[in-house]
Amino acid sequence: MLQPTDGGYTNGYHQAGGGSGGNRVRRGSRGRSRVRRGGGGGSDGSGARVSQWQQQHEDEEEREKPATPCTDFDTAYFHSYAHVGIHEEMIKDRVRTDSYRNAIFQHQNLIAGKVVVDVGCGTGILSIFCAQAGARRVYAVDASDIAVQAHEIVKANNLSDKVIVLHGRVEDVEIDEEVDVIVSEWMGYMLLYESMLGSVITARDRWLKPGGLVLPSHATLYMAPVTHPDRYSESVDFWHNVYGIDMSAIIPLAKQCAFEEPSVETITVENVLTWPQVVKHVDCYTVTIQELESITARFKFESMMRSPFHGFAFWFDVEFTGPTVLPLNNGMPPSFIEPSNSYMTEGNHSKKRPNPNELVLSTAPEDPPTHWQQTLVYFYEPLDVEQDQVIEGSLTLSQSKENARFMNIHLEYSSGGRSFVKESVMR
Repeated sequence: MLQPTDGGYTNGYHQAGGGSGGNRVRRGSRGRSRVRRGGGGGSDGSGARVSQWQQQHEDEEEREKPATPCTDFDTAYFHSYAHVGIHEEMIKDRVRTDSYRNAIFQHQNLIAGKVVVDVGCGTGILSIFCAQAGARRVYAVDASDIAVQAHEIVKANNLSDKVIVLHGRVEDVEIDEEVDVIVSEWMGYMLLYESMLGSVITARDRWLKPGGLVLPSHATLYMAPVTHPDRYSESVDFWHNVYGIDMSAIIPLAKQCAFEEPSVETITVENVLTWPQVVKHVDCYTVTIQELESITARFKFESMMRSPFHGFAFWFDVEFTGPTVLPLNNGMPPSFIEPSNSYMTEGNHSKKRPNPNELVLSTAPEDPPTHWQQTLVYFYEPLDVEQDQVIEGSLTLSQSKENARFMNIHLEYSSGGRSFVKESVMR
């Protein structure tokens, strides 16, 4: 923990109460459970020390804090991100890591000399990017035990005077100053899986100065109907003839095992039947935790081809834009407005704006692949659709009551005079 010196306080590693990690559980492309990068955490450092006043008023502060207990699910989630393999996978994702580094240096004028919080810092790579961009101080917060390694990495790179590793949840750690910038790689599969955005919102509401910078600033979740006959054939048709043996009796079970839960895999634009539609647009400057508990969107697609319709695919984009400063002529301080969305809507469809000045990290099928891939919700039985045939219905995404980091998916869809319901849980 922090030790007093002649110059104030030294950088230190401190494990705060309330959890053991800051990460998120993800599903592998073959349906096996695996983990992925981590949520909010905390520890101690200059500006994060527990002052005498704070100690005297600890009980009062605890009463004022929102009730956000660390559950057994949270502890297991955090623990999963202590494994170095998860962080290796994310760092080796060049699309992801280069996008964040480019965004940090693109906003260097807003970071240099400022105070930054990295929510779910993992190994601390984004915190180090911010220090390299000239940040005066970076609080690298993570509830996972990977924070131990982050502290050593910071020390090995001679950045202990700038980067303070905080081991704990953002709900539990203390920072004794407002911050200018929040950076976080919070996105899970299907954007919202793992509910890590809630940690970013908590950090924003606790510490961010008015007009401060949040990276990424905006996120958009998309969906589209897809056809994937190869995937269906591999999982289902295979059983009709196995070394000359008819094993089709196992097909109902095979369908359940293959298609009951969402699948994370890579598809191409050839698999997509229609233009995508927006499910949810998230403004990280204004979104609330309550807003994310349940999201409902209606959709209406028109198939661009005759094909079997096997399910829906989901992917997301995130943008790295700051509040736009508008100078006023009446002597009042400048105001901040949300930058224009980098997507334009054409009827029910959405396309990227060709604006080279806006930095976007995309997980769309037409873009370079990332470790997020795409998330697919398959049907047990495909539905044949004709060209221009309408597919419409509604989608509800909600946090599971069993575990808020799980996501319930409720799909109601109809086409060709037939209606269906598909329910699934991403766990």
